[in-house]
Amino acid sequence: MLNLISLFLFSTFIFAADQATLNKGRRLYFSNCISCHNRDPNLRGAIGPEIVDAPLEVITAKVMTGKYPHILPDDFIPKRKTKLMRPITKLKNDIPAIYVWVQSMKKKR
Repeated sequence: MLNLISLFLFSTFIFAADQATLNKGRRLYFSNCISCHNRDPNLRGAIGPEIVDAPLEVITAKVMTGKYPHILPDDFIPKRKTKLMRPITKLKNDIPAIYVWVQSMKKKR
């Protein structure tokens, strides 16, 4: 019985951590990204493209440098050729949370 209770508490903690990450990612996306990207990361924004299909390494490079990585991941094609994105280096430690939230919004095709 004690093991069952421990398992329940542990799984509740993991769910809460995941929810906390999703909530943080959503908050950061809405406060930093939607001025250019769409509120729905599956759709194009006024300036920025849809980002739901961008791998973590691409999102990291774009947020940190404003540029795509020198070597793009296999099967990734940039949506736009513009160089309008500005670096947002204050988000360095928060990029994974933003990525997790964006991925959670991915629509099934």
